[in-house]
Amino acid sequence: MTTAFSYKQGNSIVHRCPAWIKILFLPLVSILVFMLPWQLALVLICLQTLAGILLHLTLQEQLCDLQAVLYYAALLIFAKLVGALFTHNLNKDFFTDFIPTLLMLLKLFCLMQTASLVFKTSTSLQIRQGLEQMELAVRRFFHMPAKSPAAQMLALFICFIPQVAKNWTQSKKAWFARGGKKGIRMLIVLLPVLFSVGMKQAYNSARAISIRSAN
Repeated sequence: MTTAFSYKQGNSIVHRCPAWIKILFLPLVSILVFMLPWQLALVLICLQTLAGILLHLTLQEQLCDLQAVLYYAALLIFAKLVGALFTHNLNKDFFTDFIPTLLMLLKLFCLMQTASLVFKTSTSLQIRQGLEQMELAVRRFFHMPAKSPAAQMLALFICFIPQVAKNWTQSKKAWFARGGKKGIRMLIVLLPVLFSVGMKQAYNSARAISIRSAN
């Protein structure tokens, strides 16, 4: 079963590219997307979709990582429509005023797609090592001790994203296997489980890093 932000094994140029380069590339794209016209985001979406196909990522695997933006967009559009209906403001000006929101969602979709490609082509270990290399390079420049506590904590946070997605997918799979139905009851039952499992994994990971740093 496909899980969001999960690593997809491969031997492409993107897979072999050092993780620290891809990590630096992500904020650079973010700045350019928000500073330059929306056409850039549209072009990048097309190019990144094509890149995903060349990396043997199915459209389903690509959309799996982008569901959060799609849900957010649907919720935002629905809320604006309901608000306009209740205030009797559903006219041509409403749709004109909604264009900036749609363009913002387009840019957000593009950035999420970029992040997805980074996670799809980098393992958690590669991301952690890439962050450590970056911090150690900065520390060498300022003649500081060769340690990487900030990189370790940041890596713990970043790599926890695909782990949460994996836990949620496994929880839903177990729920459906027991005859459960998709709905509000599923969320009420599974969200506390997801929180409990996530907190335990975060504690174990933090403790492992603490022991490693002490050694």
